[in-house]
Amino acid sequence: MQLYSRRAILAGFSALALPLPVIAADRPLKIVFPFAPGGSGDTIARLFAEQLRARLGKVAIVENLAGAGGRIGAQAVKNAAPGEEAVLFASASQFTLQPHLFRSLGYDAKRDFVPLSQVMTVDLALAVSRKLPIHSVPELIDWLKANPEQAVYGSPGAGTAPHFICGEFGRITGLNLRHTPYRGTPAALPDVLAGRVPMYMAFLSELLEHHGGGDIRIIATAAAARSSFLPQTTTLKESGIDIDAAGWFAFYAPAHSLRQFVERLGTEIVAIGNDPEMRAKIHAMGCEPTGTTSDELKHIQRAEFERWGPIVRASGFPIED
Repeated sequence: MQLYSRRAILAGFSALALPLPVIAADRPLKIVFPFAPGGSGDTIARLFAEQLRARLGKVAIVENLAGAGGRIGAQAVKNAAPGEEAVLFASASQFTLQPHLFRSLGYDAKRDFVPLSQVMTVDLALAVSRKLPIHSVPELIDWLKANPEQAVYGSPGAGTAPHFICGEFGRITGLNLRHTPYRGTPAALPDVLAGRVPMYMAFLSELLEHHGGGDIRIIATAAAARSSFLPQTTTLKESGIDIDAAGWFAFYAPAHSLRQFVERLGTEIVAIGNDPEMRAKIHAMGCEPTGTTSDELKHIQRAEFERWGPIVRASGFPIED
């Protein structure tokens, strides 16, 4: 965390020494969030839009283009018209997992976008309704085996990391799980709270409030280490399920964007992501602020892409067109 703060300070000194490239004030900045409104990612995208509006002196709006696990929004940004100022606030799976899951994404994760900054990481959490007699992963497995007609899991969308991880959960445990995709967690919550979908995975930040309020029970997180937000909750690995995954969100610009647009916007996003007040807001929502540089995001993306490849191939997960 100290590294990012120091880098932000150095960036501030550089900004004093060199004039920043200009972004056209007469064109709105469109931030495409490729999922439904209402979740933590959507809220943070709007916080960044507010700050960019003030820093750039121009209109900055968030547009929700949900569907296909985020691919519709990514395609829209990739195909933005020349001169249109658009960026994508993407989830990790769109650039590290989905290229292994789909023969045709409608975009090339490496060539069609310029990484700007990763702004936060977020744990993935496995939740059940409090109405069900399930308090742990072993109890969930036993319950699903005893109730095969209800062996259903939900995710925020087809092709998302939760979709893949729950599919792996079924393969590892030998359960014949059926997938119910939703257009984001807000759309899924009524079924999850009622117990109609007994098993649901999404970003921890989107489930924490309902866990604390007693509506759902988070029984495991998916990263290698326990979440700092729920240190008493075991990981899937600790529960005997050999899965290790975490999520993050980052800004990307279309590869055809003007260089001055990319440079100026990247500078501003990194500065916003390292602002103490913004970092506090991100943390308060159940996410870990990062605020990386473009080069750091490139390295993260490359490493995660290479890690997921053999995992997807070994899983036998259906590769879709």
